[in-house]
Amino acid sequence: MLTCGILLTTSAIGTTALWSTTAATTSGTFTTANLEIKANGSVAHTFAFPGSLVPGDTTANVVTVQNTGTVAFTYSAKVSSATTLGRAMQLRVVTGGTVSGSVCTGGTQLVTGVPITATATTFATRPSLAAATGAEALCMQLTLPTNAAGTLAGTTGTVTFTFDAAVP
Repeated sequence: MLTCGILLTTSAIGTTALWSTTAATTSGTFTTANLEIKANGSVAHTFAFPGSLVPGDTTANVVTVQNTGTVAFTYSAKVSSATTLGRAMQLRVVTGGTVSGSVCTGGTQLVTGVPITATATTFATRPSLAAATGAEALCMQLTLPTNAAGTLAGTTGTVTFTFDAAVP
């Protein structure tokens, strides 16, 4: 009986030993991308269409949409106007075009005859612009239709172009 007690005691002591280990890792530094779109170098660019208009006249200006962020993006272009004269105009847009006199020339026609309303309306969704250097010149041409209302004579107006960037 004494022998059995010694064996049980030795067995209990031998099973109390525990083995364990731990390892840890830490990630390297990471940063988020910077999504930034500009028009003619600014986030709020204002430009003037030259001259006074009569029905049938056009006026044009080039807006360069730029990616100044750290990641490529696609963008949509919208147009709206809070003024009666602005809403009476018709929009034509040419990519890569230039202004000759009061019209857009060269380049590739993107849209034509786009009506302008009080609500911002998308007139184009554009392909990816490269990070930091991507740019696209858009020649914006406005036409006062030949059937414009006589009540527009002597009025002024504005048109707002909005460019929204998104990561593809």
